[in-house]
Amino acid sequence: MLALEGRQLGNYDVVRRIRVGGMGAVYEGRQRTAFGRRVAIKVILGNYASDREMRRRFAREAQTIAQLHHPHILPLIEFGDERGLLYLVMPFIEGGTLTSYLRHALPDLNEVAAIFLQLLDAVEYAHEEGLIHRDIKSSNVLLDLRRSGPPYVYLADFGLVRTSQQAEVEQGGKPIPLEQVPGTPHYMAPEQTRGIVTTSTDIYALGVLLYQMLVGELPYNDPDEVKVIKMHLYAPVPSPCDRDASIPFELGEVAQTAMAKRPEARYSSIAELREAFLASLKEPIATIDEDDPPFEDIALPLQRHVSVPLVEPEPQQIPPPAPVPVQRPQPRRPVRSISRGMQQIGQRARASMKVKKRRFALTVTAATLVPALLLLVLVIPRVFGFSLLPAAVPIQSASPDATILVTLQSKTLQNTFILTASPHTQEPDAATRVIPDHIVQATSADSRTVQTTGEKTLPGTQANGSLLFDNSSHTDVFVTQGMTFTASSGVQITVTQPVNVPGRHNGQDGMATASARAVQPGAAGNIQAGALSTNCCNGQVMVSNPAPFEGGTDPQQVHVVAQADIDTVTNALSGQLRQQAMKQLQSQLAAGDQEAGQPSFTTKVVADNPAGSQANQVTVQVSVSATALVYNVNMADQVAEQLLSKQAAQDPGKNYHLLKGSISFIGPIGVQQAQNDILYLSVTVHGLWVYNITSQQINTWRQDIKGLTPAQATVHLSTQPGVISVQIQLPFGTDRLPVSANQIRVQLVTK
Repeated sequence: MLALEGRQLGNYDVVRRIRVGGMGAVYEGRQRTAFGRRVAIKVILGNYASDREMRRRFAREAQTIAQLHHPHILPLIEFGDERGLLYLVMPFIEGGTLTSYLRHALPDLNEVAAIFLQLLDAVEYAHEEGLIHRDIKSSNVLLDLRRSGPPYVYLADFGLVRTSQQAEVEQGGKPIPLEQVPGTPHYMAPEQTRGIVTTSTDIYALGVLLYQMLVGELPYNDPDEVKVIKMHLYAPVPSPCDRDASIPFELGEVAQTAMAKRPEARYSSIAELREAFLASLKEPIATIDEDDPPFEDIALPLQRHVSVPLVEPEPQQIPPPAPVPVQRPQPRRPVRSISRGMQQIGQRARASMKVKKRRFALTVTAATLVPALLLLVLVIPRVFGFSLLPAAVPIQSASPDATILVTLQSKTLQNTFILTASPHTQEPDAATRVIPDHIVQATSADSRTVQTTGEKTLPGTQANGSLLFDNSSHTDVFVTQGMTFTASSGVQITVTQPVNVPGRHNGQDGMATASARAVQPGAAGNIQAGALSTNCCNGQVMVSNPAPFEGGTDPQQVHVVAQADIDTVTNALSGQLRQQAMKQLQSQLAAGDQEAGQPSFTTKVVADNPAGSQANQVTVQVSVSATALVYNVNMADQVAEQLLSKQAAQDPGKNYHLLKGSISFIGPIGVQQAQNDILYLSVTVHGLWVYNITSQQINTWRQDIKGLTPAQATVHLSTQPGVISVQIQLPFGTDRLPVSANQIRVQLVTK
């Protein structure tokens, strides 16, 4: 497996590997731009990272997960693609998984109830959003441990999620080989093996999880996962009460009903499961305070996942062959049962109630004394005819205006949208979620001439010339090729072609010429004309060189172009040419243009003399081209804002308007590059929508409440659409609103 420890993925430093599965791994990391905040980084490795269908599924899943905003669903911080390595970033949960929690010790029933109810809330929310999780299991439940009280629960890993529409299409139920069924066999509903997925599939998995929390073991377990699936199909549904007699019988029935073999025999909804679960407890339970849920300031960006779990199911112990009562292990805290837990919770509640009573008493006292003092200041002086204020500061000098602060209903919307940037479009289109992108190129070139450093030895060459043969005999003489003669200087000359020298005829010697050359290479072979004059062929033929021999040279050292000469110039020029090309590329970017990753560079090198050729110097020309795929951030933000506004038109509705200046974009845009210059962008946008109140409505309010008491005006305004609360500040010394509407100032505020 590829080791990532110590590497940087985007804005994150990888620290250590937490767990690993067949398709990827989860690492602990540190976020650089958040003061080293601990995060969990999930990566896809191997061939899955380059699989086109897997990458498409990532983009589709991200678009689905971006819609989920729930305090018990693990938020995602960012996803990215680091040179083909896909990764997801999410908060680091100290408590780990429910699997490891159960290995340490079984929770008491109070903790089981608190954990299970939080999990029910998360699954119910997903079902209301039209999503089916399909892979609910203990390793996908993360726990944030608290100093007191039960853990805080997060449901994670929506890699196998299906929409309700997809589930309806799949109701045909094509059989699937048992070893190829998507999901985790130990939590899989029987119908899921036939390709049928409904909300009842999640309810079955919740029943398995409830059994596991109560008993500490899975209802069906075997090293062979195919056998586990067959157990879910055909084995009787076990009761947790058979494993632990201290578990209430009604609670055991809840787990068994949720794990019924036929979907119609299970609970019809999460709400029905919750109702039965609460009824089986017969006692109140501790709850999680969600007034201040964690991660409220984190954008919920993209989640990328695969269709099977990234992390393999953690091994479970095989149950004994026959159910026998077992002793529940010692819990983490002294609370052993719901009754004892209720006693502790009651003690904390009574202590909290005493504090609240003291605070209430102080509030009532203050609320009584302050009006009484005001009454003394305003009423008594008028009754007894004296003034408590200096004469120079009459009450009549105070402002006659009343100020009314009206708090309007508002709703914060935040969403992460997946956009496509394509070179085949020219304008941004919110309907198709597409913006244009384009290629930007720039080239910089320069040349340099340097002395060559290569050397080689050129061998000597042989001198060449011709020989004259003069035959004074009356018979022809044949001179063979290779016959050698010696010049007066000692240089040997060899005939390079055969020649027939005719005999003497009509009183004239027969003559013929033939090419020849010096036997040894070198300048010594360059003999002068007439340097050779000798006889051959029994003295019948005179041999001479009427002309000098030329072309003979001695061996010599020469300069040649070495490849290092070319490389030296290339290396010296490439760096500065890259910078120049980058500057030219940047100058071509319009306002808001952003490069999708690092530009690619192409270097071209041309030398006037190739490597190995003889030359004393070489001129090398180097050109560097920079190419970048560019999209416009402003266009992406514009489309994301339009999509959020379209969402706001449905919820909270058309009676709300966007508060000016409230739109903000959280975090950098996530970029994932596909083929054919296509980009997938994730943009997280946040805005505040406020109930719309017109100036005409405000004028009507002024007319309606003029002259009324604060209580009457508060009642009237509080009944107006969109109003949450009303605060009235009267003019000093009065107990009613002014009778003139012009003296009533209305200020609209939001929470």
